[in-house]
This record gives sequence, structure tokens and C-alpha cells, in this order.
Amino acid sequence: MSKPALREEAQARPIVERSPSTWALAWRRFHRHKLAIVGSSVIAILIIGAVLAPWLTPYDVTDYNLQKLFGPPSLVVPADPALAGPCIRPAVLFWRCGMHPFGTDDLGRDILSRVLHGGRVSLLVGFIAALASTLVGSLLGALAAHFGGKLDAIISRFTDIMLSIPTFPLLLILTGLLANRDLPLSAYLSDLLGPAKSIVVIILVIVALSWMGTTRLVRGEILSLREREFIDAARALGASHTRIILNHLLPNTLHLIIVQATLMVGEAILIESGLSFLGLGIQPPAVSWGNMLSRAQEFFYYPNGFYIALFPGLFIFLTVLCFNFIGDGLRDALDPRLKGRGFTP
Repeated sequence: MSKPALREEAQARPIVERSPSTWALAWRRFHRHKLAIVGSSVIAILIIGAVLAPWLTPYDVTDYNLQKLFGPPSLVVPADPALAGPCIRPAVLFWRCGMHPFGTDDLGRDILSRVLHGGRVSLLVGFIAALASTLVGSLLGALAAHFGGKLDAIISRFTDIMLSIPTFPLLLILTGLLANRDLPLSAYLSDLLGPAKSIVVIILVIVALSWMGTTRLVRGEILSLREREFIDAARALGASHTRIILNHLLPNTLHLIIVQATLMVGEAILIESGLSFLGLGIQPPAVSWGNMLSRAQEFFYYPNGFYIALFPGLFIFLTVLCFNFIGDGLRDALDPRLKGRGFTP
């Protein structure tokens, strides 16, 4: 075939361009949100450090060294091997036995090791509590908006009642009651869960008192969605209530749910830290950023005692701030109503 004929055939051939998927467009908008990218990078580093903490730390978090109390941050390895203290391995990457980049606490324990291990508990509580509370709130909001009537009235009034109760005093009451070993439920949980009781109790209490915001957001969105044509079509085709909620309503509120869950992680970490700081959260020997702060308040005026509180407090601040940046970036990326705010592809 001659070149003119090939050219004519190419011109006559219809041009079909494949448009990018919704998630590809969302990623482009999210990628342009610089603070969200920075926050995601920091959170990824924190998660890797927390997951690999047993292999990244040359010290056991429970072993103490009375010869190195209140040590300042230092990258110098002491010449005397006795000052290095008990080490589970001689060196990890740049971090050698006897080196304390964040200093040591009132018992000579390495603060960096405790911060990394504490991140495992704090991030675990944050992620599980955020996921569970978001699931509970989303399902309640979807049920209330889809069925309406008495069920909507009951769920909405119960949500309003829970929102009207001061959250932090109720948190203190619930955690205090569940920590009381004289109560049958507390004794049963202690026998059932053992050392993990305080972690499970904190997660359950946070979930019980933090689902209301998600419920109201999802309910409001589904109230507008349930009148749309595709929902009428699903009903006409005989779709069950469960199918309509799970396959049509909740997926169309996913942008709200993801953003709310992201912000809830930071809120859950703050709640756990506050309760642990007051002595009602994660209990030793488990380590969390909150109970590290709780112990540090006794030593603010000791030489180098400031570092015991500085580093866990700094990690809490960075984690919550980065999750807020991520939530803001996800809101701009996933909410179709915000496409005109400078993040369109």
C-alpha cells in the first residue's frame, strides 16, 4: 500500500483515547499536594521504624544501666565496655552499642529504642481504633439514611446524645472503671488478655466514643445519594437493601470515609497519649509515647531530664501533623466538588 493510502487510512481511523481512571486522577491531584506527600513520607518512615524496631535497636527497652542515668544525646561510643550496658546486638546500621542518639532516661534505658518500640503501640492503637470507629460510623450512617423513619430517628438521637457528652471525662471514667481489678468485667479481661489488656481497652474505649462524626458525615451524604437515578434503577432491578448499601451507597461516600479515617488516626493517637499521660492508658511494661511522657513529667528539672519528654512528644506532634496533612491532601484529591481548587490534572 502506498504512503498516501496509508496516510488516508490513518486519518480515517477513529481516535480513541482512554481516559484515566478515577483513582489515577485522584493520585495526580494528591501528588500535587506537597504537604501531603511530605506527610506521607514521614509516616512511611515512622511505620517502617516501628515495624522493624526489634531489629533496628541494639538495646532491650526493659534493660537498664544505672551507670548512664540521664545521659544526653550522644553519638560517641564509650571506651569502657561496661558503660555500653546490656546490648542484644553489637551494632545496627549507624547505631552502635554504647551510642545513645536520643540520650538515656532515669533508669539508663536508651530513649531512641523506647521511642521506636513505643511507636509500635501508639500507631497500632491509632490505626485499629480509626479503622474500627470509621467502619462502625459508616454502617450506622448508611443504615440511618437508607432506611429512614424510626431507625433514622433512633440512630440520629443516639448520635446527638453521644456528641453532647464531654468526651474526655467519659474516657477517663470508662478507662478507670475497666482498669479497676475489683470489677468482674475488668478481672475477666485481665485473665483473658493478660498484658495486652490496657491496649485492647484503650482501643475499645476510643472506638465507643469516636464513631459519631463519621455517622453524621455518611448519613448526610447518603441522604442525597439515595434519591439519585442509579439507586432507583437498583431498586427496580430487585437489589436487596444490603446490596444497595454495600455496592452503591457506601462506595460513593468513599472519599468522605477515607479522609475521616485518616484524620481519626491522629485523633486516636492523641487520645491514647493523653490517657497514658494521666496514667489510665497503656500500662508498663508496654511502651507507648504517651506513657513515656507520663514518666518524664517527674524529671523535667533533672539534668538532661528534658530529653525524656522531648523525643516522644516530638514524635506525637509529627505523627498527628502529618496525618492532618494527608487528610487534607486526600480531601482535595477525592472530593469531586473540590476539583477547581488548583489540584485538577
